[in-house]
This record gives sequence, structure tokens and C-alpha cells, in this order.
Amino acid sequence: MRKLLTLLLAMLLVCSCSTMRAPAKLDRLVDRVERHADRYTLSDWQRVGRKYDELVKEYIHNYRHYTTREKQQAMAAIGRFHGLLVDHGIKESVGVIGSLGSYVGGLVDILKQDAGAVRDFIQDVLGIGARETGSLIDRLQRYVK
Repeated sequence: MRKLLTLLLAMLLVCSCSTMRAPAKLDRLVDRVERHADRYTLSDWQRVGRKYDELVKEYIHNYRHYTTREKQQAMAAIGRFHGLLVDHGIKESVGVIGSLGSYVGGLVDILKQDAGAVRDFIQDVLGIGARETGSLIDRLQRYVK
């Protein structure tokens, strides 16, 4: 009897999870992302993005079947998710900009010592012509001095 009751409860749990509607799934996904966003890698963000897109498509497809409360829940979750994306983008940008500081400092040091090396780098790597490179080097040298 106890095994039967446990089996019935397990089946009920499985059924209830599989019948969860898109607004609740979106809300749950965003809750999970909020808790773990600081530890997400690029592949985690890509995985979450794919799951989010699937749920939004499901929500749009079944939109007319949802109650007003479910629509509000979905819209709130969508707004929260986009807020998390903006927050993540800002944090990533700040990290990139911060790391550029060391490159710029190194470039300035090299420019002070050997403008020709910087000119060669700009021409070879960036593919900028000699005239543009000369003008750029002149402006950089005025800035550095």
C-alpha cells in the first residue's frame, strides 16, 4: 500500500511538472537565473537564452489561453530577464574596458619609445594605410607628450 501511494505521488508530481504553463516556467527560469547569474559562463548564458526563447515562443503561441494573472506573471518575468541581460552586459563591458587600460598604457609606453613599431603594428595588423597611420601616430604623439 505504501509503495502504491508513493508511486501515485511520484506520478502526480511528474504530471504537475509537465503541465506547468509557460508563464510559470518563465518565472521559474528567471528566478534561477537571478540566483546564479554571477557565476554564469558564456555557454550558461547561451543555454539560458535558448530556453528563454523556447518559453517565450510557447507563451506567444498559447497567449489567448492564459488568464490575466498569468499574462502579468509572464510579462514581469520577461522584464526581469531583460534587466538581467542588461546588468550582465554592463558588467561584461566594464570588465573589457578595464582590461583595455593596461593595453593602452602599454601602447603609450611603446609610442614614447618607438613610434615606428606602433606604426608597423597599425599598418600590418589593423590594415590602415601609410598616410592614415602617419596622421594617427602624429595625433597620438601629441596626446602622449
